[in-house]
Amino acid sequence: MPNSKDVFIAIQEFINSSDVIKLYYEEASKKATFPYGVITDPVETSLRYGNLVYFDINIWSKEPTTGDDLEDIVRKIINLLDRKLFPKQRAVVYFETQKPISDPEFELIKKQITFSIKVF
Repeated sequence: MPNSKDVFIAIQEFINSSDVIKLYYEEASKKATFPYGVITDPVETSLRYGNLVYFDINIWSKEPTTGDDLEDIVRKIINLLDRKLFPKQRAVVYFETQKPISDPEFELIKKQITFSIKVF
């Protein structure tokens, strides 16, 4: 069975090649410029045939005026990943939910998009 980490790396490469947003796996680069995304919080469950993995993509932005731009980025990511098949990793991704999260301590705006992956 393929490793779910390989799926996350494939997702990262796929999104980064689309020029929608710079996406990192687990932790952003210290040199990351806003807005950027981070794949976080994978929760993996073993199924009879394969694994089911839930994960979040957190999108971070500093500018409060980028609301429409941020929503556009979220929509593009959802459109790119929902029902996306990664044949080499034997995985398919599904959109689950999205929600805004603000972090007043750091004056950052965060959007959280949750996806599930079925790894066969």
